Amino acid sequence: MLLPSAHPTSPPKTLAEAKDRIASIHQCVTSAETLPLQVCAGRCLAQGVVASIDIPPYNVAAMDGYAVRSADLDAEGRADLRVIGEIAAGHPSYRELGAGEAAHIYTGAVIPPGVDRIIPQEHCVRSSTHVAVRARIGGKPHIRLSGEDILSGQKVLEAGTRLGPGQISLLTALRVEHVTVRRRLRVGLLSVGDELAETGSSAKHGGIVDSNRPMLRGWLEELGCEAVDLGIISDTSGLVLQALIDAATNVDLIITSGGASIGPADYLPRLIVSRGSLEFWKLNMRPGKPAGFGDIDDCPILALPGNPFAAAAAFTLLGRFLVRRLAGTVETLPLRLPLARTITKEGGYLQVLAGKLAASDAGVTTVEPFRQQGSASLLAIGSADGLILFPEHRHQLAVGEPVEFVPF
Repeated sequence: MLLPSAHPTSPPKTLAEAKDRIASIHQCVTSAETLPLQVCAGRCLAQGVVASIDIPPYNVAAMDGYAVRSADLDAEGRADLRVIGEIAAGHPSYRELGAGEAAHIYTGAVIPPGVDRIIPQEHCVRSSTHVAVRARIGGKPHIRLSGEDILSGQKVLEAGTRLGPGQISLLTALRVEHVTVRRRLRVGLLSVGDELAETGSSAKHGGIVDSNRPMLRGWLEELGCEAVDLGIISDTSGLVLQALIDAATNVDLIITSGGASIGPADYLPRLIVSRGSLEFWKLNMRPGKPAGFGDIDDCPILALPGNPFAAAAAFTLLGRFLVRRLAGTVETLPLRLPLARTITKEGGYLQVLAGKLAASDAGVTTVEPFRQQGSASLLAIGSADGLILFPEHRHQLAVGEPVEFVPF
């Protein structure tokens, strides 16, 4: 949905300005629907979730051992107690423990009345009818109290949270059977270029296999989107324009790669303007400079460079922000990690570097720039863990200095 905004006359030039511009004119476009929890993996919550029960719902044993009363222990934490039975998880005992009695209890079992301590198995010696226990004076009681983890009425997940395995586990334990989620964002993927082919066997001499669409499709699906493959379009303005017009009626967002630079066949920005608007084109970053954003027939469109690493950088830094904005998903923040070695550059632009996580001699996680960098580097995409951001105003980043790192 477009938001009313008084746009500044000059288009954004930096990554931060570009994200601000996107945020000023777009909000979530996906409607809400209520679905069974088991089909909602990867979906984005449209509403926050409030716990309706305590977790754990009862006082339960945190260890295998013996349930006892502290009043039965001597000053050194010892006692010889009569064993009255066993209590397993899911099979509670409602019999109150009397003086001089103990019950063999297992992890997760409900604590019976009268019990205020669990003596771990390793501190107990069992005979046929009795158990000799030795508690650690001042040690933990090894009882998980009702509501210790989650209290009824507590908000456990915010709207915009993407439901991964951990969130599904949490909601299942809370006995949630249906959740209200956002419809999957439909994103059309289009590659532009006469030189492109779907596979190596179909590539002509001097041609290039299109690796961008599979890469972008994978990242979009990881973000919970429905990727609509629009294929490869040759460098014919009429064909490209018609493909964009058709896609605009069927998807929430169009992402293209190629056709957005300054070559004679790079006419995509002009086509966008002919049917809509171009909010920005060319950002002060390398690689990824020839990235553009606007709308065509009121459908947002993100134009990425054709070079693979440049496309990966622009999508990771800009495309993910746009997708999360349109899908109503919470934005994630970059990491700050120490640099493994000193790097330098000319000032005046944001340098985007492929980086790999490593460990220093002291065991600290660091990030190391690839020795081999370049806007067309496929090895960087396939081997790097993410992107190092070298700020515009800096000429050198020293070893050990914290830098922004955006994981792939």
